[in-house]
Amino acid sequence: MAFIQRNNPQKNMTILHALRNLVRAALLALILASSLIAQNTRVDVGKHSRIPRICEGLTPAQIDGTVDLPALVKEAMCKGAGDMLGEYTFTVNSVKLEKNKKGRTKEETYVYEVFIPTLKSGTRTRGVLIVTSHNGVAVPTEKLQKERERAAEKIEKEEEKIARTPTAPEIPESEQATGMKPLGMYGRSSITRSAFGIKSGGVTLGIAGFLETADLTFVRREQVAGRETLIFNFTPRAGTQFIDNEKYIAQLTGEIWIDAADRIVTRLIGWPPVILGAANGVSTGERPPAILMEMMRLPQQGIWLPRVIRINGADYQTLFDGIKTDSTRTYSNYFRFATEVKDAQLGPTTNP
Repeated sequence: MAFIQRNNPQKNMTILHALRNLVRAALLALILASSLIAQNTRVDVGKHSRIPRICEGLTPAQIDGTVDLPALVKEAMCKGAGDMLGEYTFTVNSVKLEKNKKGRTKEETYVYEVFIPTLKSGTRTRGVLIVTSHNGVAVPTEKLQKERERAAEKIEKEEEKIARTPTAPEIPESEQATGMKPLGMYGRSSITRSAFGIKSGGVTLGIAGFLETADLTFVRREQVAGRETLIFNFTPRAGTQFIDNEKYIAQLTGEIWIDAADRIVTRLIGWPPVILGAANGVSTGERPPAILMEMMRLPQQGIWLPRVIRINGADYQTLFDGIKTDSTRTYSNYFRFATEVKDAQLGPTTNP
């Protein structure tokens, strides 16, 4: 190296020591980055204090015969603007695929149990996640039990914090704005690319973003799982100014499915319009999707919650602002446990 001097061993030792520290710092940063990437799944939820503004004043859209598309889009945005996810425990299966330059794939999987601290109206929290499996290997029972105990302590502390959080007085139902009530809660997923703690790219996927920025064309009606479903094609709306994490929407076309009875989006799927692929006889449906979101209906409660969220940067490496992984989250095992906390108080209680 040009800066190593033959006749100055003391200075050379100082330079080598500094280089050694730089290498150690770089390795430490890489290790920390790997740890963050492995544990970057999180669930943020909140509880409304009133019906969402998008739902105020809405009336059911006309879908018999000619579909009133503008009204239906507004209704679909409202129907998925709920806060129900915060009332459930559930399981998330997170799969991340990466492709190297030779096309070989590397897969990493985590399975999480997700627990949400009980919320009161007007508050937000982050779910507590417990890893139960990594790359198909179950966490040992003893270790899992300890993690669950730690999670219980964390939830208890968060619920105490929520109970102390001041919120606006609850508006009597008779004084609240009228309109529709949501029948589900759309999922939302964000992936951030960073190097040494500095963000260098990112992507956000949410159904509402497509309803707000895409033009829909009615295609057909289908029976899906015994329910009438309206199928629409979507294209990006000309002249739309997308935020940085959603600029990829301008390069996608695809389908949006809306349940005819509940007026909620049940499926969103999209691909870049690859002309070469079409010329070679590859149809859109035969290509892996660039984005996919699916909802599932819980029949006993009659509400819709996320089932699948996928952002596929492995097959479309120039689409998602530097995100080159295929990330899929599958939600299952929903179990309702929570009710709204009202007038929560801390401290000892006395028997009547």
